[in-house]
Amino acid sequence: MMSDDPSSLLQETLDALEDGVIRFDGELRLLAWNRSLVRIMGFPPDLMRTGTPFLALVEFNVARGEHGPGERRLIVSQRLASLADSYARRRPDGTLIRVRSTVMADGGIVKVFTKVAEGRGGDEMAPALSGREREVLLWAAQGKTAWETAAIRGISPKTVEFHLGNCGRKLGATSKAQTILAAARKGLLPL
Repeated sequence: MMSDDPSSLLQETLDALEDGVIRFDGELRLLAWNRSLVRIMGFPPDLMRTGTPFLALVEFNVARGEHGPGERRLIVSQRLASLADSYARRRPDGTLIRVRSTVMADGGIVKVFTKVAEGRGGDEMAPALSGREREVLLWAAQGKTAWETAAIRGISPKTVEFHLGNCGRKLGATSKAQTILAAARKGLLPL
C-alpha cells in the first residue's frame, strides 16, 4: 500500500532507481540516499543515518582501501578537493563506476553512482600502482609540476619524475598528458 506522505513517496521513488543517489547539505551532512547507493558502495547501516558527515563516509572508504594505497591525509584531501567533480573510477573488486556530482543552491551536493562494468575485463585491467606512483599521478592530474609536487610531498623533483615515468610505463604512455589520460580511462583518476 502506497503512502500519501510526500517524504515516503520521495523515498519510494529514490529506491526505485537503479543508480545510487546520495545528497549532502551545505555543511556536508548526509540528508538522503537510496538502496542502490548502499548496494553499489557497500556502506554499512550505521553510517547511513541523516546527519552523518561526508568525511565519515570518506574515512570508511579509505579504511577499506576503496581509494587505493597512499597516505590517508592525502586521499581525504583529494576527495574533498574533487567533491563537486564528476569522474569514473574502479572499485577494489574491479567494478567500474561513474560518479556524477551536482552542487545544489544550498551549497550541498548530490552524487549519482552508476555501475558501468562488473569486475575487470582483459584489456580494461588497470595496472597496479604503488602508493607513491598514485600520489604523483593524482597531483599531476591536478596540474601540478614535478617541482610543485616535490615541494608538497617533501621529496625531490627527480623522485616525482621517476614515479610518474613508472606510471607511464605501466600504462603504456610516453608523455605526462598521455599517462594522465590513460589513467583516467582505466578508472585510476577522476575524469
